Amino acid sequence: MKSLKLVLGLMLAVIIFTGCQQPEDVPTETTIATTENTTGMLQHTVYFYLNDDVTDQQRDEFESGLKDLLKIESIHKSELGVPGDTESRDVTDHSFGYSIVGWFKTMEDYKTYDEHPDHLEFIDTYSSLWADVKVYDSELIEK
Repeated sequence: MKSLKLVLGLMLAVIIFTGCQQPEDVPTETTIATTENTTGMLQHTVYFYLNDDVTDQQRDEFESGLKDLLKIESIHKSELGVPGDTESRDVTDHSFGYSIVGWFKTMEDYKTYDEHPDHLEFIDTYSSLWADVKVYDSELIEK
């Protein structure tokens, strides 16, 4: 069943992508992740579980801080998210406040990010707002 969902999802992505292609003479900076251009890259996924007493203003500042964090040059590609409006199942965790996913071409790029002054400042500035943080690092492999 998971294989069928994956195949259908990939087919949908191809249909959407081919329907949205720009003419060849229009430059674009969008990178489409495929097995060919991600194998061996590091995927860094972080879930932030915010304290219950975080105010709307603090949440807005935190979100702004995340957006600034994801501008660090050594990040190949990044995404920022909040819990999806999906059906609750035993395996689905909607309790986090924000998630980020970053891709690094090399381990050196990741180390640059990890030690970057903006990353360290983000942790120092906002760590009081979260009750927990979960970090999952994965090396992307070929199917």
